[in-house]
Amino acid sequence: MISLSRIGVKPTTSQEIPATGNSARFQPRPDRGESVVLTWLYHGLRLGLACIFIYAGFIKLLDPRAFAHAIAQYDLIPEMLLPLVAVGLPALELLAGVGLIFEVRGSLTLIALLLLIFLVILGYAIWQNLAIDCGCFTLDELDAQDGVITAFRRDLVMLGATLFLYWRRWSRAPQNLWIGKIIKLFKGATR
Repeated sequence: MISLSRIGVKPTTSQEIPATGNSARFQPRPDRGESVVLTWLYHGLRLGLACIFIYAGFIKLLDPRAFAHAIAQYDLIPEMLLPLVAVGLPALELLAGVGLIFEVRGSLTLIALLLLIFLVILGYAIWQNLAIDCGCFTLDELDAQDGVITAFRRDLVMLGATLFLYWRRWSRAPQNLWIGKIIKLFKGATR
């Protein structure tokens, strides 16, 4: 058989394609079981985190006065801004949750920023030994919890889930993106 690649013609039939060498069809594929598990975990965590934020935002929007009272206990926000924060923060939570369900760009970043803000505020409450409700969900639910320490731990877990979502998005990103080009550049420079 004449090698068509020597004269510049691409082979078109499977008989003319070499079974060894550079053919990607015949190279062993990595185990896809891990990838499937990570994909399911990604979607489960994404939807779970989104539902938590939607629920928390919706509940707070139903009774913004109660939420304003809860955040006033921290004594961090001026009283004239309490109504704005009592409506604006839950609205942000709700929008970020809906955005995360539909994978809207920026929604995961907004959730990460909100969680970092919540962790700083809850850390402040722990540091100051404030015996207050965190204001995370409804007052009935807050009475059943152990307070700000439990909310702090819960937010740490949610931040961990957010970091996993970031990692999974980054690991699935096509290598032709600018970050992939930078990584390839650094890998080439270290060799």
